[in-house]
Amino acid sequence: MKKITFWKQLGIGIKNYIEALVFVFNKGLWVYFIYPIILSLLMFYVSFSLATFIAGEIETWIKNAIGFGSTEGWLSYLSGFLHFFIIIALKIIFFFVYSALSKYIILILMSPLLALLSERTEEILTGKKNPFSLAQFLKDVLRGIGIAFRNLIIQFSFILICFFVSWIPVLGWIAPFMLLIVSYYFYGFAFIDYCSERKKLPIGESVKYIRKHKGLAIGNGFIFSFLFAIPFVGVVLAPVLASVAASISVVEIDKSEYVKN
Repeated sequence: MKKITFWKQLGIGIKNYIEALVFVFNKGLWVYFIYPIILSLLMFYVSFSLATFIAGEIETWIKNAIGFGSTEGWLSYLSGFLHFFIIIALKIIFFFVYSALSKYIILILMSPLLALLSERTEEILTGKKNPFSLAQFLKDVLRGIGIAFRNLIIQFSFILICFFVSWIPVLGWIAPFMLLIVSYYFYGFAFIDYCSERKKLPIGESVKYIRKHKGLAIGNGFIFSFLFAIPFVGVVLAPVLASVAASISVVEIDKSEYVKN
């Protein structure tokens, strides 16, 4: 067994997105894009409606709290300004909160699809058929959801820590960079864990495997985050390509590490 270096793992995690894009269309897996297209439209509609509703409720509460009962004279102009300011400010705040959570919301909602896609990719690559089992499929889905929640809690804990560290001279300068690396790692973790589940690795063993291949996880999560930042298109492309790229990478790394010298 030979060890693949961190930097080589990182390169594998990044470059396999190109192979994943070709793989998806050559192997007829493009149909997996249909679900995220529908999901992204629904999420956009729900998030926009929710932001508008919350902004309206808070605006009404503030107006009542400070006694804006009249809409005549100068109060009408003040009320109009208050309405505009609150709507814009709350939507901006909601946008940042939603952006932080949306990746994990997508991972949770797409867990059934990603589990199937990861398995299908490995079957095509290795030729090894995994007989379908509803019980195993549900187990994979629940595990994927559990991993997403686990990583969400850990990542937001790091966000809180980095917030306090950011006030410390010198250390505060590298805190945002470290936060990005941690987020890339946990996004990649979620996609690689689908492969660990098929190997019947318990979560503890999967954590050890991914820590050993942290370069792969960071590379996969980095491109996932980059693609996800592209409006609308990113929500469709990023999860599907990340899942395929992770499966391709794990197969490649396992073959390289366990090849006989």
